Amino acid sequence: MRKRKGLLVLIGAVVLLLSLSIPMMQCAPAPEEEVTPPPEEEVTPPPEEEIQYGGRLNIGFTEPIESLAQTGGLMWTTWGCLYDLLVYDNLEHFNLPPDYYKFNPRLVQSYEVSEDGTVWTLHLVENARWHDGEPVTAEDVKFTCEYLISRPEWADVDVCFDYIEIIDDYTVKIVNYRPITTTNTPGWWSWDPILPKHIFEPYKDDVTLYPNEEAIGSGPFKLKEFKPEEYMWLVANEDYWGGRPYLDEVVFRYYGSIDTILMALQSGEIDVITDTSIPPLRVSDLEANPDIKVEVVPGITLYWLSFNLHKDTPLQDKNVRQAIQYGVDRDRIVDMVYMGYAKKYDSWIYEEDPVHHPNLPQYDYNPDVANKILDEAGYIDTDGDGIREDPATGEDLAFELLSPDDVYMVKMATLVSEALPEIGISVDISTVDWDTFFDTIYYPEEDAYEIAVSRDDPAPSPYADWIWLEAKGWGVPGDGTEWNSSYWNNPRFNELTDLLGTATSFEERRAYEYEMQELMAEELPYAFLVRPQWISAYRTDKFEGWVNEIGGPVSWMNPWSTLKLHLK
Repeated sequence: MRKRKGLLVLIGAVVLLLSLSIPMMQCAPAPEEEVTPPPEEEVTPPPEEEIQYGGRLNIGFTEPIESLAQTGGLMWTTWGCLYDLLVYDNLEHFNLPPDYYKFNPRLVQSYEVSEDGTVWTLHLVENARWHDGEPVTAEDVKFTCEYLISRPEWADVDVCFDYIEIIDDYTVKIVNYRPITTTNTPGWWSWDPILPKHIFEPYKDDVTLYPNEEAIGSGPFKLKEFKPEEYMWLVANEDYWGGRPYLDEVVFRYYGSIDTILMALQSGEIDVITDTSIPPLRVSDLEANPDIKVEVVPGITLYWLSFNLHKDTPLQDKNVRQAIQYGVDRDRIVDMVYMGYAKKYDSWIYEEDPVHHPNLPQYDYNPDVANKILDEAGYIDTDGDGIREDPATGEDLAFELLSPDDVYMVKMATLVSEALPEIGISVDISTVDWDTFFDTIYYPEEDAYEIAVSRDDPAPSPYADWIWLEAKGWGVPGDGTEWNSSYWNNPRFNELTDLLGTATSFEERRAYEYEMQELMAEELPYAFLVRPQWISAYRTDKFEGWVNEIGGPVSWMNPWSTLKLHLK
């Protein structure tokens, strides 16, 4: 805001000078007369506008958290991720576009990497302190890496510590069992919180068991009060090593429905909604409020069909999976579920990302192609009931489609179930609560599901390297097995997920990700559906400085509005 005002003042001064020059030229004396030009007028730049400190930012959530314990479940919620980004420090800040591939220092101010890419030497900021006054040192980083980040639920493609060595209080050496020489720093630097060793050490055998009710971090905000599944109250850390935030307070509030959270935004009870996009039907109501800004940005969420490739069904036949992908009318999902506020997609890499493969098969809706694939594979309707039979068993080509109790996902499941009979496949929908859904799809070897409507919120590459674990094969060391809901196991794909972390140039990295995308498009362990656009809404009557990027002004990877907002 300060830069914009300064620019406008400067432009105004230039326009004024130009307007004055016009009558001066019209009254110019004859050439023979000698004229002494007036001295050039000096333009004094306006004083910088002083940013006001203060105010309480109220953020609305539709998904609460039950505990502050540092469990893997905490990191699966927007609330939990944002809490970790504000109350704790990470090694590196998330970057804003287009600088995703640049190092953005936080606790780590600089680093060196050995020539073979196995040794990373990190230099920490030297004036960071925990909220209880204790200094943040290399011991805390070592402890966090060994007892939190190395845990299976924190598994990532670039977490491969062999051992960690303390050089001095503010220098730590991480030695990896394989090279990590990517063109960017490891993704976990940006989202994993650094924990205080002096508090968590008694629980080092399982740090997730520590209730963490005081939440002593080293970040720009401190925890003042937390009531599970209701609210969280944060206050500014006056002594934050990076400078205190402009806001005095941030309050997270839980609302049980979209109606109540929208009413809270309209009334001013909250300033922004974070973990749900605005329903298209409610846009006009919000736009009528002069204190609310509605803005559409690229979405962060992707939806797909998960195929259980462990269970002995025709889904193990790639022909069936390809036919289903061709048989789903994704344009109809875009129009009927999202009223046009969505796009089809073809990869876990967003289309605007420079490592997105531009020539992937699109699998646009084509029931004729789907029927041809099934005919040639021997799936024929032999009894004339409209449903094909499995040539191996003679049983109907029929599947159960699992969906969580989510309005958008249930609508998608319904449209899928309506489309697939056109290609001779029967689908029955089963709807369960979210906890049951996760407990079912992430343990495919229990054969409790066949097809599921699934979703996740990756991130722009390189922060989304972890998403590949959702397709990395079972039984592979360090694979984060429980993430792979399809049970797909492609040796080359598994190898590429490891090679991705060793790329020594952007071109090499892109080559690996191109091949990974090609393998997924060919084998289809998942059938990609749609990427909704994010319809964001936030109030403009109290604060300015909103940072609205992919996924909205506040998201699991966007703390910048909270850190940059200030009173108007």
